[in-house]
Amino acid sequence: MAMTKKIQTLVLLTMLSTLVSCGFSLRSSENFSAQLPTLGLNLQQGQSEFSQLLSDALQNAGVTVTSSEPQLLLSISDEQLNSRPITVDPSARAAQYELNLSINIQLTQGDEFILAPQTLSVTKSYFQDIENLSGAQEEVEIISNEMRSELVNQLMRRLQSISLSTN
Repeated sequence: MAMTKKIQTLVLLTMLSTLVSCGFSLRSSENFSAQLPTLGLNLQQGQSEFSQLLSDALQNAGVTVTSSEPQLLLSISDEQLNSRPITVDPSARAAQYELNLSINIQLTQGDEFILAPQTLSVTKSYFQDIENLSGAQEEVEIISNEMRSELVNQLMRRLQSISLSTN
């Protein structure tokens, strides 16, 4: 019995060390450390959930967001959430939908592009239960929030790569 416990412990430690050595990390546990001293934000949706998530991520990364003549200016367009049916049920009603959330970004220093205008997007699909429309709407909200978090992570990785390449 004691030998079995030791073997289980050894197997568990081996699995954990393998996961750590391959770079595995839990979702949303990435530690960004953008080396940008200050950054100006030009958000078309200043009070949106996305802008709040981005502000929190920048603050956690040690980036100071300023409005007074920033050296670097990050411009972000309104988020675009599109939905389209991708499968139908036997009664010809949409059974599965695809959600696409996208934003346009650019990072400038004066008139020079540090990060050329580009679109970041996240796509997910979900099944809609005709019998439970209120639950389906809640599911869409949850998925949309997850997609916003993924967009913030994409943007933070872009900013981190910019700061790494300029150091």
